[in-house]
Amino acid sequence: MTDCLTNKVTQTYWKSLPELLNPVGPNTQNLEGFDPEFIDIVDYIIRITHRIWEQKDFGLCKKYYADYCPVFTLGGYSDDVETVIQNTLKTVAAFPDRSLIGDNVVWRDLGEDGYYSSHRITSVMTNKGHSEFGSATGQTGRVTTIADCICKDNKIVYEWLMRDNSFLLKQLGIDIHDAAKHMLKVAPHPVFLEWMEQEKIRVRAMQASPHQWSSYVDAKWSSFAGNWIDTIFNQKQFSQLTQFYALNASVQWPGGRLSVGIPGIAGIFIQWLRGCPDAKATCDHVGVVEFDDETTDIAIRWSLTGTASMNNPTYKLYEGLDYFVLGASHLRVKNGLIINEWTVFDEVAILVNLMREHQKKLGLREEPKRD
Repeated sequence: MTDCLTNKVTQTYWKSLPELLNPVGPNTQNLEGFDPEFIDIVDYIIRITHRIWEQKDFGLCKKYYADYCPVFTLGGYSDDVETVIQNTLKTVAAFPDRSLIGDNVVWRDLGEDGYYSSHRITSVMTNKGHSEFGSATGQTGRVTTIADCICKDNKIVYEWLMRDNSFLLKQLGIDIHDAAKHMLKVAPHPVFLEWMEQEKIRVRAMQASPHQWSSYVDAKWSSFAGNWIDTIFNQKQFSQLTQFYALNASVQWPGGRLSVGIPGIAGIFIQWLRGCPDAKATCDHVGVVEFDDETTDIAIRWSLTGTASMNNPTYKLYEGLDYFVLGASHLRVKNGLIINEWTVFDEVAILVNLMREHQKKLGLREEPKRD
């Protein structure tokens, strides 16, 4: 699979929605095996997302997802297209006005294996129906999602999905502990439990993800991404943040955490890592595209594990349990330093998994009572 006109690949930032949905001009990538209507991988991701979610044509999942398509989230697992359709229907039933604004798609050419896309989405939606979190609240919230997909022959064949559910719950007026107890009632898929245990072992051993490709990634930026993960999450050398961030950099983290400037960014990392002070993290995938002549976008999928150290008295019963995170970050870099960061993972699912680990430890079947 050979790119052509790579620097002309669709850039969501510069186009309105009507322009994105009605592209003009020649193909900017050779999408072998894809429908000829798509001019590049960004166009493919943006338009199929719009058709399935905003036009609510859920049956198109059968066209754009492989019959067998593993989908991993921190809260669960599925691997068949029918489950994708059912989950999409349930989400839209709970949030029928959900919009999906494509903020960015950072892609990577995988050669014979297709394309890897990291799609960052902002959704605004009103909770008008029963959801995975509980009863409808009637409140409106905004949530950031990053969906990493492997796309081949006009279909998504593998997906990792990260969503900032804790920030959404704050806006909906739902207590995170109550939501986690509600979600705990759903039995996890056996593959999910096996995957998470294997991932904990892998990350503790600092082993590479099994999902690796030999296709080209600029060594400068892949090294930058790996060093960013290692310095902050593993070495916890927060004095080195100036080696990665511009002085006026802005970051967005789960739970509505926002900060501008090095001291505030350090505070976000330190406060969050306090909950898992022995954390070890691996950089599992890196994608790099040029944003403009001076700026580069880097998408990183990462995993983190360690031991829970709970500061909140409500969660003290989870002290010492295994802690695991599936996360994704989009970094915008200028002059060698990050000027914007968007990091996404599901803090609600982290809590559910701690609760499940607590049940396993005590041999319980019922969800733990709140203090």
